[in-house]
Amino acid sequence: MNVCVFCASSSRLAPEFVECARWLGAWIGERGHALVWGGCNVGLMDVVGRAARDAGAPTIAVIPEFLVARGLAFEPCTERVVTRDMADRKAAFRARADAFVALPGGVGTWEEVLEVIALCKLAQLAAPIVIANVKGYYDPLLELVRRSIAEGFSAPDVARLYAVAADAPGVAACLEQPRAQTARLDLGPVG
Repeated sequence: MNVCVFCASSSRLAPEFVECARWLGAWIGERGHALVWGGCNVGLMDVVGRAARDAGAPTIAVIPEFLVARGLAFEPCTERVVTRDMADRKAAFRARADAFVALPGGVGTWEEVLEVIALCKLAQLAAPIVIANVKGYYDPLLELVRRSIAEGFSAPDVARLYAVAADAPGVAACLEQPRAQTARLDLGPVG
């Protein structure tokens, strides 16, 4: 399985976030999976990449050319895919991934995971999505989803498009036993 991991480029993080990335990267390699990720040499991206590589996983770094030019490319990857921009990067993630994991991250991570959830909702993507809610990091996002459902902005089935885990072993369990996505999701009013 090619596991796409969305995660932070920040290095100023609590140890629990770093350990989650390290554990997940090692699990990917130990289980014979491949890592598809942002391919930068900073933050959780560096941690998960090194852990996966050290555990024997193929590592597929997908990075836009402007980040390569800034010297941020993770060097010891198995394969590097250099994209024109961030939009092409996300398309490359989707083309190569069988499952998606959102570790804690900033605006870029939020945007990446929300896009794959939206694409699954619109039946344009069918893949397991797991949100790693380490230290309750994603509680505000999960509350926003609940409110969106309660206020009628989203159909209740949107919460079935992803799983939530509190730690890396929980993420692994979700990937090993993915939730069945609903084939006939309520798209709501159109037009």
